This record gives sequence, C-alpha cells and structure tokens, in this order.
Amino acid sequence: MARKGMAVLLALVMLVAVCPVAQAEDTFLIGTYLQLTGGNAVVGNSGRQGIDLAVKYINANGGFNGATVVVMHYDTTGSTEEAVKVAQRMVLQDNVHAVIGSINSNEVSAVIPYLNEAEVFNFGLGTSATWMEDTSRIWTFRASANNGRIAPQGVDLSKKLGHGNVAIISGTDDTGRSTADAFEASAKEQGLVVTTRQECDSNDTDFTGQISRILATDPDSIYMSLIGTTFGPFVRQLRNMGYRGMLGAKECFSLEYQNVAGVQNSNYIFFAYPYVAYSDIEDCDIPIMREFLERFYAEFNALPAHEGAYRGWDTMMSMWEASKIAGSNDKTALRDAVHKVKIPGLGGELDFTNGDREGYSKFYEFILIDGKSVIFDEWLESGGYDAYRAATGRTR
Repeated sequence: MARKGMAVLLALVMLVAVCPVAQAEDTFLIGTYLQLTGGNAVVGNSGRQGIDLAVKYINANGGFNGATVVVMHYDTTGSTEEAVKVAQRMVLQDNVHAVIGSINSNEVSAVIPYLNEAEVFNFGLGTSATWMEDTSRIWTFRASANNGRIAPQGVDLSKKLGHGNVAIISGTDDTGRSTADAFEASAKEQGLVVTTRQECDSNDTDFTGQISRILATDPDSIYMSLIGTTFGPFVRQLRNMGYRGMLGAKECFSLEYQNVAGVQNSNYIFFAYPYVAYSDIEDCDIPIMREFLERFYAEFNALPAHEGAYRGWDTMMSMWEASKIAGSNDKTALRDAVHKVKIPGLGGELDFTNGDREGYSKFYEFILIDGKSVIFDEWLESGGYDAYRAATGRTR
C-alpha cells in the first residue's frame, strides 16, 4: 500500500508540473520577466515596484472589470535565454492572461516573437526602437519611451548650445547601439560632426581607453547611449580624467546613476525624455507625478532609484484603461482597446490612437543642475550657459 500510495503521489506531482495552471475567473494573471538580480538589478526592481504599486491601486479600485489583478514576477538575471524560458513557462504552464516585458530591450527583442506567435497580450518596458519596428507584432505595445524617436532631439540640444561636433559612447546592447545609430544619423543630417564613436559592454567597469580616445578628439560635447550599469561609472571616470564639459544622455539621469557618478559630476547632463528623476518630492510640481511619488514613498519608504518605476506604473495604467474600454478581459478585446487609450501618464499624455502601438510621442528637454532636472530652454534663456562656462572655464 505504501509503494502504491507513493506512486500515486509521484504521478500527481508530475501532472501538476507539466499541466497548465488553471486560473479562477475572478483573477487576471499577469506575468513579468525582469532582471531582478545581477548588475542591472536596480533597474529591473524599479520596474517591479512601479508595477506592484499600480496593481495595488487598480485592485483597490475595481481591478480589471471586477477581476483581481495578480502578478507573477520572474527573474531573467539579465539573460536573453532565461527570458525566453520564462516567457514559455508563463504561457504554457502558468497560463497567464498578459505579459509585461523587461526594461532590458535585448530580452524584449528575444521574447516578443514568441509572444506574438502565441497571441499573448503584452507590453514591453525597454526603450529600443528595434523591437517595435515590425508592424506584424500586433500583440505588443509600449507605454514607455522610444529612444529612436528621442535621439534626434539630443542633436537639437547640442545645436542649441552652438556645438559643431560631438563624440559618442554607446553600449553594445540593443538600446545602446540602436539609439546611438539614430543619434549619429540625425547628427549627419543636421551637420553635427561626430569626432569619434566608442563602444563598451554592459559588464565593463573600466572606460579609461574609450575616454582617452574621446578626449583626444576634443569634442564640444559627448553623447552617452549607455545602459544603467555603465552610466554612473562612465561619468565618474570621465570627470576624474578632467572632462568638465557638456554631456548628452539618451534618457533621464536617474538617482541611481547620480549616486554612482556623484551629484556634482552629474552637472550639465542634458537629455530629452518623458520623465525626470526626483531626489525630493517637493521638487515636483506636476500633480500626477507628485501623487505617484507620494504613493511610492509611502509604500517603499524611498523615491524611485530608476525611472523604470514610472514605466511600470504607466504600463499598468494603460492596460487598466484598455480593460475599461473593452469592458472585457478577453485578450483580443484588450488588444483592440489599447488603440483607443488616451490618458494622462507620468511623462505626459499616453496616446495610443495613432495606431503605432506606442504611448509616448512627445518628449521634454532638460538639463541636470545640482541634482535637479531643469527645463532646458528656461535654463538657456536665464543665462545658464554663461554660468556653466564661468564655472567650468570652458568656452563651449
């Protein structure tokens, strides 16, 4: 009897392991694949915090058409292979209703072909232009920025400063490389000379060689198309090697980056983006963002270390609005409803009605001064560039 009982138990365990998990009709299950451990974990965990905070708010306000939203987070460890395995498990075993993808665009690029073939309603958090270029991926959306669209504004900012040339440092990851490509192409169109383009891997910690080659070209400014783990160390080393000039960034320079680079070293970094970083809630005069920051601080006793938290929140709010428009949690109804979503986001208006599956199309321009993101044109008009030259001894 003991052996027979053990055999039955083993069979049941194996059955549970291979069969899809049945979900109650009163729940809406979302799976996420995020890098939660490893070198870029701060970014992934910020995204998770934004998602979890939004889910808590959504469930307190009726859920998805009365269904309680439940989120299952999976750690990719920064591996595209692991991201694909996780996606397959979420779809085949966990039977998720929707998926939210990584802030790491390499992982999103690897996963969404599978999700689209499986017809899974999904949003990506990464900012690379490449994984949204395929118009056949009708199940995939984005409520965060497209850096391919932002890059030309980085060139515009350099031109506003009167710069005639720029050096580029880019990552070898999808976002880093594709954004640098877009920036370089726009620079060529606008007559901004690229003095050199250097690359680094997301695991690099020593940038002495790249910095030496950049400084040898004496650029008016340096454009950084880097990933989170390299932004802070690169700026710190660059400043330590004597460069005091202007820096452009492909995204907002988050608190985590400033903490690594040093607040003073982070001065004079300009960027176009939907969001900015806040070290103090009192610095925020945007009602919807201030409300989010207050809610975030009450939940986590800290402000977001990375703007990935904003991306997570905006993504959940977009999905929630789609569920309201659809009046149903059916995946096809949700997919179709996203194209009617037009709501206030943390970075401005989230408008999916143009049919390109992108929420943000307008990007604001800022410059970082003493840990605060200042509106670029206002800084320029108030004599900020003259103050910069006086403080640094540079003429450009």
